[in-house]
Amino acid sequence: MSGLLALAWLLAAPGGAAAPEASRADFKVEVVETAVFPGRTDYLLKFPSAVRSPWPANDTVWAHLSVPDSARGGRGAAVLVLPVMAAPNVWIETRFVNRFVEDGLIAMWIEMPTQFHRRPHPSMPSGQVFLARSTGQLARNFRQSVADARRALGVLAARPEVDARRVALFGISLGALVGAAAWSVDERPAAGVFVMGGAEFPGIVLNGSLSGPVAKKMGLKAEELRAAWAGLDPVEYKAANAGKKALLINVNSDTVIPRSNALRLKEAFPDSRQVWLPLGHYSAILHLFWLPRWVSRSLQEALLPGKNSIKRGGKP
Repeated sequence: MSGLLALAWLLAAPGGAAAPEASRADFKVEVVETAVFPGRTDYLLKFPSAVRSPWPANDTVWAHLSVPDSARGGRGAAVLVLPVMAAPNVWIETRFVNRFVEDGLIAMWIEMPTQFHRRPHPSMPSGQVFLARSTGQLARNFRQSVADARRALGVLAARPEVDARRVALFGISLGALVGAAAWSVDERPAAGVFVMGGAEFPGIVLNGSLSGPVAKKMGLKAEELRAAWAGLDPVEYKAANAGKKALLINVNSDTVIPRSNALRLKEAFPDSRQVWLPLGHYSAILHLFWLPRWVSRSLQEALLPGKNSIKRGGKP
């Protein structure tokens, strides 16, 4: 089942209006594994989730950190990568991580709630419980994702190799929704790149090609969805987001994230740059031949000392 289908149930959940609280710093980060490769060192980290769930395994965040040799012994720029939620793998995200590291950026991606190590039981497919539980639990899972992203920002910024002033967010699809929601309530990121994201979430649910039929079958109403999503939607934070130099990458034929909702994300980040590419939500995978390099270059421009904006001139 698609993560966007799950969003229909998630947004229908009652209660849960407030934005996730900022994470406290009184927790331990454990280095589980270290692996050295040509040009980079990879670390597997784990730390407690900022939110408790019904499943003990899900309450530990697993983070995959890659440090290029060029960043060792210094204070380098870093990127927190938020993967597609409930996906069985990070095949797409890995292409971006590898590009970032090759270009000298420190990169860390985290496992979302109920994914991989965080599955309630080893026999369950990654992310299955995130999609399959009750509406209330799905809402809590999303809020846990946002809270964990914020906690991971702090973990990444505290690394000795990282300059805490130069940490960016990067997310794809539902990872982009989580990233945009997190940045809307967190001032720490210096930049953000959101691929195939959107805002005004009730509109995504009601009008998206995947979630719309489900919403109609469930009889969901826009007013109910807005009440359930209060406090998390980036459209509520336009004033707070002013000055945040997000790069928004959307595709012209996306029916999963309707164009109107992609434009609402641009409104939610008024100083962002929005780029439109050909193809649809799934066929956009063809852009992986060139997009990681271009995104990496854009992040470098945003995170270099004395540079606090993503280059606006020209086409990708």
